[in-house]
Amino acid sequence: MRKLLVISFCLIIFFKLPAQRSAQELKKANKREKEALDTLGWKKHGFFVFNVNQAALSDWSSGGESFMIGINGILNYSVHHKMGKYTFDSYIDTELGVVEAASFKKFRKTTDRFDLTLEMEHSMGKNLNYGLLFNCNTQLFGGHNYSLADHNKISSFLSPGKILLAPGIDLKRQKPYSYFSLFVSPATFRWVTKLDDEFYDQVKFGVDSAQKVNTEIGAYLSIHFDAKVKRSAEYIARLDLFSDYKRNPEYVDVLFNNLFAINISNVFAATILLDIIYDHDIKASTQIQEIFGLGLKLKL
Repeated sequence: MRKLLVISFCLIIFFKLPAQRSAQELKKANKREKEALDTLGWKKHGFFVFNVNQAALSDWSSGGESFMIGINGILNYSVHHKMGKYTFDSYIDTELGVVEAASFKKFRKTTDRFDLTLEMEHSMGKNLNYGLLFNCNTQLFGGHNYSLADHNKISSFLSPGKILLAPGIDLKRQKPYSYFSLFVSPATFRWVTKLDDEFYDQVKFGVDSAQKVNTEIGAYLSIHFDAKVKRSAEYIARLDLFSDYKRNPEYVDVLFNNLFAINISNVFAATILLDIIYDHDIKASTQIQEIFGLGLKLKL
């Protein structure tokens, strides 16, 4: 718990440090920012990344898979709208990856995540808003334990799923090359779902047997950060912390997503994806996923 608080504090301090640019750069950036808003007050930003890697061996003395191919896709998209003192923000973040090798002769999932966030807020003054946040976090396809011979099914769509509704305060700071949001809610409702019928009789994901949904209420903090280094690179981060008041409040759920993209050309980029998750009800240890890829990047 103490480590999580230290990490959160350091992130907030880091994100609040202003970037130093010349007056000319700021003038050009402000002009681009105004052009990004259409006449109805909408602003859209996002990209799609598609990575492919392949290998083939024939009579290779040191051994290895005779054939292997991996495919990975990342979609990151956000929509912002402002009308008077009211703002609407939406974020969609999806990842899907598969790998196929000659030894197992079928595609296996390597990564799968779907996350949707909606925020509706009213301004209280400069950079400060109050409003309502909705979030849905799950996966799209079934997951299996490939270390076992029968490849037991361990997860599926909305199993687990986390649906969250949070009234709270949001501190936002938007600059030409960066975006920062800190949302805090002391009374958040969260529903953990286990909708797959195969898991109905099991105690799984923090949901009791013969139950499909567990309702929680607790404290919630969410940080969104997006920074660009002109046109050459972009870093997108999100940190979510949730503590359930009713059951084991000392175990804080952590979701920390990091995406760093370096543009090689207008359509090709190198991407590094790092996801860190801690949820005591699912696994009493820290889950870490890292993916590096070179491939197509399309601006949306």
